Amino acid sequence: MKKIRKAIPLILCISMCLMLLAACGGSGDSGTTSPAASPQPGTSSSPSAPPPPSPGSTAPGGVSGGEAVGDVADEGATYADHIEIIIDNNRMSVINPMIPGSNITPSHWVMFMIYDRLVYYDETAQVFLPALATEWNTDDYVTFSFKLRNDVYFHNGEHFTAQDVADTRALADEATGTMMNSQWRPVETVNIISDYEVELVLSSINVDFLMNLAQPQAGILNKKAVDADPDDGPLVGTGPFTVTDFLTNEHASLERFDNFWGELAPTRSLTLRFIPEVSARATMMLNGEAQLCFSISSEDMHLFENDSYNIFPLIMNNPQGLSFNMQHPVTGDRNFRLAVLHAMNRTDIATVAAGDWAWGVSDEYYGESVWGIATAFRSILPVYGTDLDLARDYLAQSSYNGEVIQITASVSTNVKGAEILQQQLAAVGINSEINETDTAGLNAQFRTPDHHIIYHGITFTYAAGSANHVFIPGGAQNRGNYDNPEVTRLLTEAAVSLNATERAALYHEAQQLIYEDMPFANILWRLNGVVGTRGIGGLILPNDTHSTQLRGLYWITD
Repeated sequence: MKKIRKAIPLILCISMCLMLLAACGGSGDSGTTSPAASPQPGTSSSPSAPPPPSPGSTAPGGVSGGEAVGDVADEGATYADHIEIIIDNNRMSVINPMIPGSNITPSHWVMFMIYDRLVYYDETAQVFLPALATEWNTDDYVTFSFKLRNDVYFHNGEHFTAQDVADTRALADEATGTMMNSQWRPVETVNIISDYEVELVLSSINVDFLMNLAQPQAGILNKKAVDADPDDGPLVGTGPFTVTDFLTNEHASLERFDNFWGELAPTRSLTLRFIPEVSARATMMLNGEAQLCFSISSEDMHLFENDSYNIFPLIMNNPQGLSFNMQHPVTGDRNFRLAVLHAMNRTDIATVAAGDWAWGVSDEYYGESVWGIATAFRSILPVYGTDLDLARDYLAQSSYNGEVIQITASVSTNVKGAEILQQQLAAVGINSEINETDTAGLNAQFRTPDHHIIYHGITFTYAAGSANHVFIPGGAQNRGNYDNPEVTRLLTEAAVSLNATERAALYHEAQQLIYEDMPFANILWRLNGVVGTRGIGGLILPNDTHSTQLRGLYWITD
């Protein structure tokens, strides 16, 4: 058996280098792009000679590409039938993509297990791979034609056809306020050519549309199942696993679907658990009660720096920080936001929130841009540094009059960070209180017109078009009710431009305006240490943590 192990110092060194490379690619006037992010007009996006491997042939369980990490099995290795997984700091309140509360990381992991999409995205090769669609092409990035697999069945036995694509698009229309709705919203018309051919016509040019379809929230649902059972029917997909038990905020149990169209997963069943007590997570791993953990505290990480475990670095694409309610009289006041920005010592907040596994954006290299660190066309802009005198001056010019500002946070790391932020704000005369809630409560809070500040992570994919969900009114990630018509115009024009240079200019101009408005303040980029017991392998850990793949996960026991 060949072992792959990484010590903490090596992780930090390599990971920092990767982050620097990602950031370097997105800086300057030219921005960043990839074959997936900026296709050339008039070309075919479908597989051509030689065709890319079909899902299921790259790794067990229909893995969609990307570099798997962990122990590599020798021929004839024995796999465990069951694996226990401790998820990250987010409670799984709901899995159903038709409900807004499902837009959390571990819910997306389950979606990747139970649904297939039309296409997959391989982060390593930066290409799209076939999934339910075997071929696709477009000449104008408005009309996309897909040829579909004819050997796919849903978990309820229904045969997958083009009608299911049309039905999923219709169900997304009903799922207002969700990422499912956002991913499918560009589609204006679905034309069924035959049972295994479908045409999607968009309302306008969208060069990032394939990235929409590759997201977990764009998985194909079965309308018959949804109509028969609105609660559990949306969990019926075509993926390699089915949900056998789900207890909100506690666990989700999955079982291998043996009628899966691709190669069967090596593991028969998985349980993903949320463990609220941080110390209990380490204890469970040490006692063998779990084999994989995404939420070991930085203080406990040293317990796993030995030959019994692997530590895998998971560099998170999403900025973690503060969304200001731009429609509130106080937090919508730019002078007040500038007071907060200059009152913050981000390194102190990041250190308390995530220890050695975080970098504060006070490091001038990472800059102030509110953008995914590996997302195309990222700008690097100067940081609003800590300056308490300047913070007091801005506060005096603002509409703030001693009100108690509520800071809403859900996960434990953000709550800890909010406590440090509270102390820093008090130093310049801002009174605040922390509203600790769960993810569902946080999602509900940002819809109330009188909320103040929400401490959370913003979801970006690798495509720059994902910024539309964050900065355009009505976007599923627009938790600050941000509405700048000029930013909306720039992002909308960028999404329909077929010229990479023009797109870069539009995205950089939009980021400059967002920087000046500052509806969101970055606090940290997180490097998460994922711990696996000896023998764990086959998992894929992309920068976009929502796309973490457990389909090919295995535990070698012999």
